Amino acid sequence: MEEAILRKIKRCLALAKSSNPNEAATALRQAQTLMQKHGISKADVGASDVGSHISSAVGGGRTPPAYMAVLMNMVAGAFGAKCVYQTQFDNGKWRGVVEFFGLDGAPEIAAYAFEVLGRQLKSDRNAYVSGLNKRLKRTTKIRRGDLYAQGWVQAVSQKVVTHKCSPAERQAMASYEEKRWPNLETAEGRDTTTKARCHDMQAKLQGLIDGEKVDFHRGVRSTKRAALH
Repeated sequence: MEEAILRKIKRCLALAKSSNPNEAATALRQAQTLMQKHGISKADVGASDVGSHISSAVGGGRTPPAYMAVLMNMVAGAFGAKCVYQTQFDNGKWRGVVEFFGLDGAPEIAAYAFEVLGRQLKSDRNAYVSGLNKRLKRTTKIRRGDLYAQGWVQAVSQKVVTHKCSPAERQAMASYEEKRWPNLETAEGRDTTTKARCHDMQAKLQGLIDGEKVDFHRGVRSTKRAALH
């Protein structure tokens, strides 16, 4: 029922932009009457244009690695979307997913790009760690693996052009976010590299080198063409 009312309100608001003053005034009054009658705000109307798409997190858990948090936000920005990391306790362990939200198919494209890049990053990181000296401590391997991933993401991010959202797009997404997650908290990703030593930094350099090789260019089901390349 609410969707049908929202469609009527949107049609009226579209007609309210008519060059005919009488038609525009009548349409605006009808929109305002419907909004008042059904308790629908202008923010609700804008938020109704926003869609979302869930993508499995790569190497997530209760708190995602810091480099993965950078990757998901970078991808969201490239396609004019935003994202939220959510967790749930499943089969004895925490499982994380990333929900992208935005307009005009952006969430689906961003989720796809995130999955592609995430899989490639995970594969490259695993390959790098498996080539380290077997006698290294596990904590050292994790730290160097994360430094490698940080360098990889940094190199890729330098090739990404952030989509410039219009004020209307930003407002619609802000309204959607407030409606879906009124008590949303901001958290930092898990970072194991804070105690990195000088001889660990070769890992980040190698990540930068390998990240430079990434060529990601795809247009998916949308007139919005964005590239990571």
